[in-house]
This record gives sequence, C-alpha cells and structure tokens, in this order.
Amino acid sequence: MPTEIHGFCDEQFSPLKDAFRANFDAGLELGSSLAVTHQGKLVVDLWAGWRDVGKTQPWQNDTIVRVTSTTKIMTIISLLMLVDRGLVELDEPVARYWPEFAQGGKDKVTVRDAITHQGGVPGFDPPVPFEAAHDWAGITARLAAEPHWFEGRKVLCYHNNTYGFLLGEIIRRVDGRMASQFFREEIAEKIGADFQIVLRSKADFHRLAELKQPDTPPKFPDSKLVVRVLTSIGPGDTMSWERLSAESPGGGGCGNGRSIAQVCAIMAMDGELNGKRFLSGKIVEEAATEQVFAEEPAFGWLRMGLGFGLHSILFPAPTPTAFHWGGYGGSWAMMDPKSRLSLGYAPNNWIVDLASLDPRLQRFSDALAKVAPGLN
Repeated sequence: MPTEIHGFCDEQFSPLKDAFRANFDAGLELGSSLAVTHQGKLVVDLWAGWRDVGKTQPWQNDTIVRVTSTTKIMTIISLLMLVDRGLVELDEPVARYWPEFAQGGKDKVTVRDAITHQGGVPGFDPPVPFEAAHDWAGITARLAAEPHWFEGRKVLCYHNNTYGFLLGEIIRRVDGRMASQFFREEIAEKIGADFQIVLRSKADFHRLAELKQPDTPPKFPDSKLVVRVLTSIGPGDTMSWERLSAESPGGGGCGNGRSIAQVCAIMAMDGELNGKRFLSGKIVEEAATEQVFAEEPAFGWLRMGLGFGLHSILFPAPTPTAFHWGGYGGSWAMMDPKSRLSLGYAPNNWIVDLASLDPRLQRFSDALAKVAPGLN
C-alpha cells in the first residue's frame, strides 16, 4: 500500500511533496519529516512512516529524531550571534576566550579556524572512553590539552567528534551558558522550534524515533587520519538517555524537519525572522562566503563558509547561493538568502555513503532547484 503522507504542502512547492513520496515508494524510508520555509513561513510540513523499526508506532506530528551533525548548524548560529554582538572576534585566538586551549601548539588557532574545521584537534589521541564525553569539564580539559595534530598548520579536517566541544566551550566561556541553554533561550524558544541540543525530559526521550542502522557497515576512505578521527571516542549507546541528556552540541541534537527548517529560516531571511533580528545581514553574508576550499580527508574537496558547506561540483546545493550541512544517516539543513528558502529533513532510516549524495537528498535538491526560479 502507498505510504500515507501527513501535513501540508503549498501547491507551488508540490515537487517537494512528490520527492518526499518518491523516497517512500523507493523503499528508502522508514519514517521521516520534511519541511520548507519561504520568506520565513512554513510552506511544506510533511511527515510519514514509522517511528520504530517494527512498524508499530506511526511517525507523529511531534516525533523527533537524533540528527547527528545537523546539530552543528544550531551551535554555529549560536556562536555567530556572539560574534555579531561583539563578544567574540573571528580572527582572535581561541585562547583569548579559553586560555587553556593554547596548550600543545594551539595558541595561534583562531575562532575562524575552529568554526571552519581547521582547529587542529579533530579528535583525541589516545582515544577517550565513550562515557568521558558526558563530563563537560573533563572532556573540554582533555581537548584543551590535546596537541595540535598538524603542528600548527591550517588543515581542513572535519572535527566530527570535537567540534561541539570546541565551539561549545567558547560559547560557555564568553556567555556563561552551555551551548544547549544558549540555543534554547536565544533561538528555539523565541521562534517556537522543537529542536533540542540536549534532551531535557524523559517525555521528550519517549517521543524519539528509533533508528534503523545501515544493513552493511559504511565504507570510509582507507586513511589512517580518518580512522584516527573516527575512533577517537570509544563505542557506546548513542541513543541512551545518558548520552542524549548530556551536552553534545556537535552531534547529540534531536529535532524534526520542521524545527530544522525554522532555525535555518533565520539565515535564509538575512538574520531576521518573525520581526526579531537574530543576526546581522553582514554576518549571514560572511557565513555564506568561502572561507576555505581544500581536500578534506573523508569527504574530498569541500568549499566551506563559516561552518556551512557551500555549493560545489562534489558537494552540490540546490542553488548556487544556498549553503547547507547534514548529519550522519541523512538529516539535512539548507538555507538560501537569495531565494529566501530553508529546508529541514530528519529521517530514522540511516543511509551512509560518502562516495555519493544520499538519493533522498538528491530528490529534495532537484525539487528545490525546480521551484526556486519561480519564487517571488
């Protein structure tokens, strides 16, 4: 039987609904949610499928799911707000705000380096136990003591496991709040976005979708550096209450397509949403401006803005002016100030293939590319 699609879709954006349905028809989904905003307003808000692998619990309007590195978008926007307020300067050393970080030859690493994955500490060597990541004071002290992996040279290397600790500690040192609290109070609550960097209640934990892991282990580049990065935190249950209620602003966030699209609408609207200014147009423009174009060990050649991926042949966006990032398993966040579009997507069937774009995202990207030129 065809999958029942719930929610709404403005007629002008019907190619997005068609793409959403096509992913289910192709057997690529278990459950997921997709949302798009235009001019800051929701024009697509869809959900379908199942929130459990056994297909006994339908995906609901308020179902949330762990979105791994899409969480980084929320932390980046939070840090950019502090930059905009003059409390953090991009070209100042991280050690100006976090003195202990100067250890191990990292005294010249700037905030701009940190936000563009050139911070020099993409992992922990030797690796730390899984449980160590639940202790914020301990894990950030460990990161501060970590020697620069590239002897002070700027190298683009995705800080998969350490990005949230690095940016999050800058936020904490400057503002006094943890990144999760800053994001909740300064962004999520003000725009009504149901996205949490840290789960705050067991009720939220119980509306989480169950994850369906890939049937076969994903293939990663045969690189000692990539292995060193990916194994720098030991294995453990990443869906446990202990993990998801611990501060993890680089990969522990939970939300749905709607909440991701709502947050990204801030960037798509040049920093102003629902009559409130969150960021200046100037910092949004800089965030979408190329900061580095280099070959990353796991992903290949990347054009990076201030933490966002920019349009390129190997990492395409729906439009040349869009910028985006996603998470392991398939979640996606996209924003485009020119067309005033944002998109959020959150699935629980994890597909991982570094060699090619997730076919589900390709459909969404193609649909947006079709719609965008006709928008006012």
